[in-house]
Amino acid sequence: MTSRLWGSPPYDEAKSFEENMEQIMEDMCNFLDVAREQRLDGYVLELPGSGFGENLGTLAYSLHRILYCLSEHDPVGEHCLNQPVEDLAWSFAFGGDKIFVNTFAPFYPEGHSRYGFGSSSTWIMFQPRHSFGRVAKIGETALPPHIRLRIREDHASHNRAYDPKLSAIPYEAYRCIRPLCLGDSEVRWWETTL
Repeated sequence: MTSRLWGSPPYDEAKSFEENMEQIMEDMCNFLDVAREQRLDGYVLELPGSGFGENLGTLAYSLHRILYCLSEHDPVGEHCLNQPVEDLAWSFAFGGDKIFVNTFAPFYPEGHSRYGFGSSSTWIMFQPRHSFGRVAKIGETALPPHIRLRIREDHASHNRAYDPKLSAIPYEAYRCIRPLCLGDSEVRWWETTL
């Protein structure tokens, strides 16, 4: 199975964070407008250099800052980061779509499920929930257990196993950033000070 992804405009380090986010938000809205029809699986944001993800702390801060900005400028006004994140119903949302968020950063080692394959950039992948519909049954809002198992087995076969304890926690926010080592506590990125 292959994924169809949409890449964000290049992050311009000569511009401010706010200027970059304006361009990214506009592009992300364009992506969401056509994603269902064109069967796109995700929107990928590249953050160049190690400053966005040189360790768990900078990755947590970067993700919080970006998701907060998107939440505050949500075109439908849902403002998901103003809602309790540790809630079974919480999911990141933007433009009327619920979106699963994954991060990949240069500090993750080769044997980690969020390894960046030697890239010095930090990557954030926004996967609209509707893209799961191509592998889920009608009415399901998450990947079915057999698909999740296949993904975990594939990662494990490449020595990049997921932490089963963390994967079993029902709060989606805990899956946005994976801890560095198996068995470590969840990364509470939404609690970083902006």
